[in-house]
Parts: sequence; structure tokens; C-alpha cells
Amino acid sequence: MTVLTRAGGQTAEIRRSLAWMVLSCLLFAFVMASVKLFLTDLPPVQTVFLRYIVGILLLIPLVAGTLDGVTVGASWKMLVARAVCHALAVLFWFYSIMRIPLAEVNALLNLGPVYATIGAAIYFGEGLKMRRVMAILISFAGAMAIIKPGFAEINLGTLAVMLTAPLFAISDLIAKSLKQHHDDNVIIIALSAGIAVATAIPAVIVWQPMSTMNWVGVLAIGVSATLGHVTLMKSFRGPMWAAQTGKYIQLLFVVLFGITLFDEIPVMSTIMGALVVLGAVTYIAIRESRNA
Repeated sequence: MTVLTRAGGQTAEIRRSLAWMVLSCLLFAFVMASVKLFLTDLPPVQTVFLRYIVGILLLIPLVAGTLDGVTVGASWKMLVARAVCHALAVLFWFYSIMRIPLAEVNALLNLGPVYATIGAAIYFGEGLKMRRVMAILISFAGAMAIIKPGFAEINLGTLAVMLTAPLFAISDLIAKSLKQHHDDNVIIIALSAGIAVATAIPAVIVWQPMSTMNWVGVLAIGVSATLGHVTLMKSFRGPMWAAQTGKYIQLLFVVLFGITLFDEIPVMSTIMGALVVLGAVTYIAIRESRNA
């Protein structure tokens, strides 16, 4: 009975991790669409600064009363390191969204889960069974199929997103480690405050006047990205491989937003790639549920 109870608990944990990651992916796909719709005429650092100011304003009422007596102790170095990595990742990410197609941005970001899952196996001892490796590789192949028709010559936007993937992976791994010592609220508010401070002076230097649509975009990405981080942290309560594999679902949301907002009609390879991604994620969830 104890074994069955433990197995049931592990299965539920995996399912919750995947569910939270899927919701997080939907929110971050909406962030990408909002940046492309409303904010392409602003410097990326200005957009990043305002996004995290909005995030802090949203988080204060949510975490008020839960941070009393909280100290970061020796974790401050990890919190600072995560803020720096994440700030650079978001800057590169926003820049790439403004310069190249969303599908290409998201496909190259799918290198991130590979880095993060391998890193979790090395530093956290999370096993890399063959089915997990295969699911990640198959998902990555599906991602490449989605953007293959849109790949052009390498430009600064492409290089930026190629730097974004490992930086986000490092941020995710640090967050996973921080969860052993701190509540989600501490980790999220520390990240937002750290990035806001780091980008404040550069944002002021390059500041440009903002239109009403710019402000709409800032509010949209601020709210969506903040909620995305909350759900992302919840997904890390399960194994890192489950959370990162679920991240590939974001491709489907990006394709959907591309069709509805930017008239980016996917070709057959895009449709097939999306089905491969969905199939791989579904397969690994079912297999792990049976074998947990």
C-alpha cells in the first residue's frame, strides 16, 4: 500500500508540474505576441524595466504579510546571479522578438529545456532515462520542423535568441535550487526587484516617449509575465525534466497567436511539427504516470 501511495503521489506531482508549465507557456506566448504588437518601437531595456516595475506593483499586494521576518542569508549570491542571468535573457529575448519571426524565436528557445534538463541531471541527480531523452529530442525535432521554412541568414535577432536559451536555463536551475530554501514569493519578488534595479539606469539613458498602445503593451506583458513566473515556479515542484518537457507546448500557442494576430499561416511542416511536439509531451506524461 505504501508503494502504491508513493507511486500515486509521484504521478500526481508530474501531472501538476506539466499542468502549471502549460499555463505558464500560454502566458509567456501572450507576452511574445504583446511585445510584437505594441512595443517594437521602444528600446528593449526600457520595455524590460517597465515590465518588472509592473510586476513588482502586482506582487506587493500578493506577498504582503508573507515576507515578515524573511531573510535571504547565504542565498543572496544565488538571487543576484539569477537576476543577472534573467535580465540578460529577457533583454535578448525581447530584442529577438522585435527583429525576427515569433516561430523562429520560440524554436531556438527550445534549446533551453535541453540545457536545463541535462543540468538538473548533473547538479540535482535527476535521472535521464532513455524515454526522457527521446521525448526531448523528438520535441526538439518538431520545433525545428515548425520554423524550418522561415529560417533565413543569421542576423543579430537570431544570435540574441541563441544566447537567450542557455541564460533562461541557468535561471531555471538556480530557481530550482532556491526553492529548497525559500518560498516562491521570495524568489519571484527578489527576481523582479533585482532586474528593475539592474535596468533602471540604462532605461533612463535610452528612454523614449510612449504612446497609449505602448502603455497597453507594457501592462499586458507585465501582468502576463508576472503570472507566468508564478505558474513557472509552481511547475518546479515536480521534476525538472517534466516541467521542461512541458515547455514545448508553448510552440503551439505561438503558432496560434501567429495565425490570429499576424496572419502567419503555417505550412504543412509547421502543422506536423506542432503535432510531433504535442505527441512527445503527451507520450512522456503517460509513460511516467504508468511507471511512477
